[in-house]
Amino acid sequence: MKVSQLDQIKQAYEGAVYTVQSIYQRINNMKDRHMDMLRATEPLEQEVKKIDIRRDQERKKHELEIELNVARNIEAQQELITVQNELDQTQKSKDMIEAKMTEIMNQIRNADQRIESLLSERSDIEKDLLGLNGLRELNYQFSKEKKEIELTIYRLSRECEQYHQTLKEIEQEQNNLQKQIDEFENLRQQSNQNEEERQKLHHEIQDCQKKQNEWDKIMTSFTDDININNDNIQNKQSTIDFIQNELKQRQHDIDELKKIEKDKTNVYGTWISDCLKAIENENRFHRKPIGPIGRYIRCIEPRWSYAVEKHLAPIMSSFICTDVHDEGILLELFAHYSRGYRPTIFVMKYPERVHDISGTLDRIRRANLLSIYQVLKIDNIPVECVLIDFKQIEATILLEDLQHAKRIRQSGILRWEKIDKKVKQVVEAWTYDGSNVKLDKAFRIYTNDKQPARYFTSNNTQSLTINELNIEITRLNEQIKQMNLSMHELKSIRQTTKDNLDKMKHMSHENQKIINELNKQLERLNSTMPIAYAYSLDELQDKLKECTLAYNTATKKFNDAKENKDIRHQDLADVTQKHENIVKKIESKNDEYTTLTEKINDEQSERQQIQQQMPKLTKKCSQFNEDIQKCQEKLNELTKKKPKKSKPSKTTNRSVREIQQELDAINNFLKSNEDTIEKRRQAIDEFKAKRDAALALKKVYEQCYRQVQNLEKFVNKRKERFGQIADRHQYLLRHKFKDLMEKYRFDDCDIKIDHKKEQLEIIIKKNQRSVASLSGGERSISTFCFLIALWGSIYQPFRLLDEIDIYMDNEKRNSSLEHLYENTQYYSSSQHARCIVLKMNLA
Repeated sequence: MKVSQLDQIKQAYEGAVYTVQSIYQRINNMKDRHMDMLRATEPLEQEVKKIDIRRDQERKKHELEIELNVARNIEAQQELITVQNELDQTQKSKDMIEAKMTEIMNQIRNADQRIESLLSERSDIEKDLLGLNGLRELNYQFSKEKKEIELTIYRLSRECEQYHQTLKEIEQEQNNLQKQIDEFENLRQQSNQNEEERQKLHHEIQDCQKKQNEWDKIMTSFTDDININNDNIQNKQSTIDFIQNELKQRQHDIDELKKIEKDKTNVYGTWISDCLKAIENENRFHRKPIGPIGRYIRCIEPRWSYAVEKHLAPIMSSFICTDVHDEGILLELFAHYSRGYRPTIFVMKYPERVHDISGTLDRIRRANLLSIYQVLKIDNIPVECVLIDFKQIEATILLEDLQHAKRIRQSGILRWEKIDKKVKQVVEAWTYDGSNVKLDKAFRIYTNDKQPARYFTSNNTQSLTINELNIEITRLNEQIKQMNLSMHELKSIRQTTKDNLDKMKHMSHENQKIINELNKQLERLNSTMPIAYAYSLDELQDKLKECTLAYNTATKKFNDAKENKDIRHQDLADVTQKHENIVKKIESKNDEYTTLTEKINDEQSERQQIQQQMPKLTKKCSQFNEDIQKCQEKLNELTKKKPKKSKPSKTTNRSVREIQQELDAINNFLKSNEDTIEKRRQAIDEFKAKRDAALALKKVYEQCYRQVQNLEKFVNKRKERFGQIADRHQYLLRHKFKDLMEKYRFDDCDIKIDHKKEQLEIIIKKNQRSVASLSGGERSISTFCFLIALWGSIYQPFRLLDEIDIYMDNEKRNSSLEHLYENTQYYSSSQHARCIVLKMNLA
C-alpha cells in the first residue's frame, strides 16, 4: 500500500472526527440553550413553590390560632387550680391553728372549773369543821332519830306484804299481753328485714356496676399502653436494624482499608511485610523503628497525588530510628531479607510534637497558594518532622501549570529577599502533571519524565483510620446493647401490662357473675307476697300500757315501802357508826384541806403556762388570714379572666409562648410574601409555558444526541480498521528489522512506535550493552537495517542513500552492499544506481 493511500485514509478519518466534533459542539450548544431555559424557569418554579408554601402556612396559621386558644384556656385553668390549692392549704393551716387555740381555751376553761371546784370543796370542808351544826350536836340527834326509825320500820313491813300480792296478779296478765305483742313485732320485723335486704341488694348492684365501669376504663388504658409499647418496640427494632447495617458498612470499610494497607506495603517490596513482622517481634530495639515512611502518609486530594509522589518518592521507602543502636539492628534485619537493596534510614530522636510551621503556612495562604503539607494527612509525628526537615513539605507549593509558575515569578508575591527567619523560603513547586519548578533566581523547569504513579494509586475515600473505625464499631455495638436492654424493658412492661389486663378481665368477668346473682336475689325478694297481720297493734299496746301503768304504780309503792324500810335500817346502822367516825372524820377533813390547797396552786401555775401560748398562735392566725385574703383576691381575679365555657376541643402539650412564636413567624412570612390570586395564576401559567418549551427542546436535543452517537460508532469502526492496517505495517517493519539485525549478530532488537506522539525509537542490545556504548559503525549498521526494513513495509517512489558506510569497517561495508543488492532484486520494475567518489578535491 502506498503512503498516499494511508494518508488519504487518515485524512478521511480526521475529517469524520472533525465532523463528529462539530456536531457535538452544536448538540452542546442545544444543551446549553436547554440549561438556560431551565435556569430561566427556576425563579418561576421558586415562585410556584412559594405559592404552595403560602397556602400551607395559611392553613397552619388557622390551626395554630385554634391551638393557641386551647393552650391559653389550659394555662388559665392550671393557674386557677394552683391558686385554689394554695388557698386550700392556707385555710387548712389556719383551721389547724384555730383548732389548737380552741383546744388551749378549753384547757384554760377546764383548769378554771377545776380550780373553782377545788375552792368550793375547800369551803365545804371549812363549813363542816366550823359550821353551827358541827360535830358537837350530832350525839343528841343520833339518839332521837333511832327511836323514830324503829317505829317507821314496823309500819313499812306491813305495807310491803300487801303490795307484793297485788304485783303477782298484774304480772301474770302483763305476760300474756307481751307474748301477743312479740308475735306481732316478729311479723313486722320480718317485713322490714326483707325491705332492708332489697335496698342492700340494690346498692350492691350499683356498686358492682360502678366497679365494672372503672375496670372497663382501666382495661382500655392498658390496651392503649400495650399498643404504645408495641410501636416503641418496632421503632427500636428499626433503629437496631439501621445500626447493624451501618456496623456492616464500617466492617466492610475496615476490610477495604486493611487490603489497601497491604497493597501499600507490597509497593515497597514483597519482603517488606515479613520484615515489618520481624521488627515488631524484635525486642532489642530501644524504640520500634518507623517505616516505610509512605505507610503513614496519605494524600487527601487525588488531583495532586501524582505531584506529591514525584516530590516524596526518594524517601517513601525510608525508615526512622531513634539511635545508632536501633539502626544497627535494623540493618541486620535488612541484610536477612534483602541483600541487594537497602532503604534509607534516618537516625533522630523521636519528637513529641510537630515543628512549628504556622508562619510558613500562613505566608503561603496569604499568597493564595497551596503547599504539599496542606494536601497530606500524616498519621505519625516523627514522620511528619522528617518530611518537614528533609523535603520541606510546608515550603513546597503546588501549581496548576507552568504558566502559573511564571506568573508567580513575575508578580514577586513571595518576596524572596525579605523572608522572616521563622518563615522558610519557597524555592520549589510541582504541577499536577509532575513537572518540577525551581523557584530560585535561575528559575529552572524540569518537565515530567512520564513515570507511572506508584505510591498514591489507591482510590481510598475513607476519612477515618482503622483505629477510628474500630472505635466507631465499639460505639455502635454498645448502642445496640443499650437498645436491646431498652427493648427488653419495654417487653417486660408490655408483659406486665398484659398480665394486669388479663387480671382485670378476670375480675370483670367475676364481677359480672356477682351482678347476675344479685339480680336473681332481687327478683326473688320482689316476688315474695306481703304478710297479713291478724291482730291490731294499737289495741294490744293500749292493754299493755294499762297493765304496765298499774304494775308500775304497785311496783313503785312496793319499792318505795321497801326502800324506806331499807333506808331506815341503814339509817339506824349509820347513826350508830357515825358517832364512832366523828373523830376520824375531823382528822380526814384537815388532810383534805391541805391537799386541796396544793392542787389549787398547781392548777394555777399550769393555767399560766397555757395562757402564754395564746399570743403566738393569735399572731400566726392573723398572718394566715392575710394570706387567705390575698389568695381569695387573686382567685377572684383569675375567675373573672377565665374564659366562658365553650365546646370541648382538642388539647395541646405546647406552651402559649411556643405557639405564639410559631404563629408570629407565619404571620411575618405571609406579610413579607403578600400577593393576589391574579399574580399567582399568572406565575403558574408562565411557569407551565416555559417548562413545556424546555421539555420540547430536550426531546430534540436527545434525538440529535442519539443520531450523533451512531455516527461516532461508525467513525470509531473506521479508526479501528485504520489501526489494523497501521499495526500490520508496524509488524512487517519490526520483523524485517529483527531479521536484518540478527545477521549482524545483534540480539533482542526492536522498534518502538508511538502513533499518538508520532515518535519512533530504535532499541538495540548486544551482549546486554546499552545503546550509548555502541560504536559509530554499529550505529550505522542499525540505521542501514532500519531503512531497508522501512522500504519493504511501505512503498516509496524515490529512495536516496548518502555516506551510509562512513563509519563501517570493510567487513560491514561489504555485507551492507550485499544486502542492498539483494533488496534491489525484489523491485524489478525500478531503477537503482550507485555513485562512488573516486577523487575528492579538498581545495
